Amino acid sequence: KWMGFLKIHFDKGMLKKGYHQELEHYFKSGSGLGDWLGFRQRDTWLTHQGFYMASARSLAYISQQLGIVNTNSAALDISNMVKNRIAGLYLKYNQGFLPPDSRGKFMSPAQEMGLFSRIVPGDRRCNVLRHYFTRIGHTWPGSAEMNFLKHIDKETKESMKASGEVTNRGKKDAMGWSQWHGFNEGIFAIRYALKTLSETGYHNVALDKANGFGVGTWEYMLSHNATTLWESWWRSEDLYSHNHPMLGASSEWMVSAVAGLELEPTTTGGRDVQFWPRFPNSAGILSYAGATQGTRRGDFAIAWEFIDPTEDKTILHIRAYVPPDGKAVLRLPEYRNGEGVDTILKKAVVLPDIGEAKLLSDDVCASRRKSKLYGFGYNWEFDRNTMLWMKYNRNKSIGTPCRHFLFHSHLDDVEWDNPITAPGTSENGVEVILAPGLYDVVVNDWTLEPDVKSTGKNWRIGDRQEYYTAEDLGPYCSDSDSFDWNVDDASHLI
Repeated sequence: KWMGFLKIHFDKGMLKKGYHQELEHYFKSGSGLGDWLGFRQRDTWLTHQGFYMASARSLAYISQQLGIVNTNSAALDISNMVKNRIAGLYLKYNQGFLPPDSRGKFMSPAQEMGLFSRIVPGDRRCNVLRHYFTRIGHTWPGSAEMNFLKHIDKETKESMKASGEVTNRGKKDAMGWSQWHGFNEGIFAIRYALKTLSETGYHNVALDKANGFGVGTWEYMLSHNATTLWESWWRSEDLYSHNHPMLGASSEWMVSAVAGLELEPTTTGGRDVQFWPRFPNSAGILSYAGATQGTRRGDFAIAWEFIDPTEDKTILHIRAYVPPDGKAVLRLPEYRNGEGVDTILKKAVVLPDIGEAKLLSDDVCASRRKSKLYGFGYNWEFDRNTMLWMKYNRNKSIGTPCRHFLFHSHLDDVEWDNPITAPGTSENGVEVILAPGLYDVVVNDWTLEPDVKSTGKNWRIGDRQEYYTAEDLGPYCSDSDSFDWNVDDASHLI
């Protein structure tokens, strides 16, 4: 009934809201659903159409699982109709994934949604990805930020200019928001941006966004004493909440990409899990991560670490746990260009006491947090005597990193069976099925490379020229038919 309602009323409703069928003169936020609370204009036409497509895909997926053939076929027809409508307009001029009116080229969401939701056909993927890296940031004229800059001393402002956090907005100083070293995306696009980058071989860029500083970052919130996510990327003392999950889609990316644990798209009841950790280029930003996923079958867990990293080499160590009656697929480690590497796999002969390892690990982490030696280390406070914002170095418990229980010393004496070596291959996406048990995975010569940082006055709000000018954007770029959305895929409905 819902799809029948949309089929009858959706297009009429869009026309009534002022959206022309060919999107003539459409270049700024329209009426209705949009990428709320980002820095950019909201592409409301795209989000309306995208969720229409997602409704049809969801129905197709559910009916596929239930074996309802007629409903599945009808829903697929609608989803493909909407997808082709979007693609026909947004790929019209072969300039990435944009509205026909080029004045709308900086709206959000854009390329990240087209790529993640599999709207972009495989043979156009490279062009869209290349144009994605041309996007730039800008300055932010928010009242709280502009007032902040009026109430800091000259030395502090010069330091912020030198770091790129403050730049020029005409003749005035202003904070800049970044496309690649912070977030400009709103409630929808933040998920598409992070997931798209990590899935297409640019996990290092996703980490750059997450590790950014200044307005439009988590660092900015923490530096102003946030203990929960804000509703907006900018400071607001009177309108937006300081305790709101509006921009919390990033947490899914942390588990699924940074740690490497997500439910297999076709699973039911959480029985099947996909282990696919992505690794940073160097140990400079991140050298270990882990996650646990609770399901009806029990807790799945994965953790990885770099052991004794140098500038160009490290030992990559992974551990994974599959609970009884569970099943998992481990995607073997591979570099950004899709090249695999010799990987040694072992399984525990006797399953150790996983519960005890969790408890001991939790105690260690609680002690680290209580010490306040390892958490976020500074914050801004307004001094009413000097009428200036002052930066104070104060260690906190929030932001304290903790190693995952799979690497707790309680598991050091596990007896492992004979190791199996999986040879590296140039074919990306090699997977190994894991039955219930504890696994140890090692790559003895994992190559690291320095993270190249942009330079120049406006490096922080600039583009990523090193990628859009590159001849080869990686193996995921040239994907063709395999890039189309599959009705069994619940992860990329939208």
